[in-house]
Amino acid sequence: MHNFTLTILRYFFVVSFILLTACSTTQPKQSSNSLDTKIKQARVVLVGETHTDYGHHLNQLDIIKKTHQKWGGVILSIGLEMVQQPFQSYLDDYIAGNITEREMLRGVEWYSRWRYDFRLYRPIFDYAKQNKTPLIALNIPQELTRKISKGGIKNLSPSERKQLPLNIDKSNVKYTARLREVFGMHSHGKTMNEEGFRRFVDAQLAWDEGMAFAASNYLKKYPSKRMVILAGSGHLINREGIPSRIDRLLKLTNTKRSLVILSHSDKKYTNKEADFSLPTKNIKLPPAGLIGIGMKDIKAGLKISKIAKSGAADKAGLLKGDLLIKLDQINIKTSADVNLWRLDKKPKDKVNVLISRGEKLLTKVLTLGGLSK
Repeated sequence: MHNFTLTILRYFFVVSFILLTACSTTQPKQSSNSLDTKIKQARVVLVGETHTDYGHHLNQLDIIKKTHQKWGGVILSIGLEMVQQPFQSYLDDYIAGNITEREMLRGVEWYSRWRYDFRLYRPIFDYAKQNKTPLIALNIPQELTRKISKGGIKNLSPSERKQLPLNIDKSNVKYTARLREVFGMHSHGKTMNEEGFRRFVDAQLAWDEGMAFAASNYLKKYPSKRMVILAGSGHLINREGIPSRIDRLLKLTNTKRSLVILSHSDKKYTNKEADFSLPTKNIKLPPAGLIGIGMKDIKAGLKISKIAKSGAADKAGLLKGDLLIKLDQINIKTSADVNLWRLDKKPKDKVNVLISRGEKLLTKVLTLGGLSK
């Protein structure tokens, strides 16, 4: 029996929902004025994303700015699927100016838990810091999701179960049916039995309910505040994931229910799928500097598991099996360290690399790749 990891669930769920809904033809009737009005009335605005689409994140930033204007900055907060609840203190320290961006990213374990290029989200984090807007960690710990995926919620210990809401709503049969369709599209879906599907559903519902619970608890604690929630579109489509649970927990009525906004590249989302569907500009991040290696975290440190032919590492004489010790003057112990180091590195940047090869320490100088030919 195959185990679902958090990464597979996150990626596949969002991509599959996009595929399932892309064929819709009924388009929502929208205007900027009606969006402004709805934002002004809403206490919770949920803005979806495809995690790797920079244009989606720029749309999220635009909505945050709009809510800041409509709501007044003192009552705006931003809920993040990207950060897991146990790491809230690092977000608080970052907004307060007590730690740097890199210290925050290291603290929330961004590159081992979320993994997506932080540059995609940087404008949002910068805006929040500049305006002292609280960032709220919504996601449940990945250790829980993995354990549920392996054995269901019943697989959790009493202390682990306490980290989730007491009640996890399983009543939406349409959502369960949609999840079954997603599950069936998985490469292993046809070979897995009902027990595998049940675990898949358990993990997804715990994920949705946990994020909605964290957001509602914050808003109950601070009744004068409102929140923009940033999450993968698969958690928001048809209001079946986070939105319906937020509405239930905060007792939001149909006239004041949470507002769902999704970004599209081609076909718009329908009125049923989202309250508003925003076009996305085709904007890409600048190319990042590339070392040209595969990496594997081992007890001894970070091992080079692959060398890209004609890449920067290959040209500099690095070999498969070398251990990375330092990049410039930064100590390297894990792949996350490399990702943090290269956050602002660009193609053609010169890098001093210290490696361990057998019993030898060797220094190499390489020129980062990353420019298209």
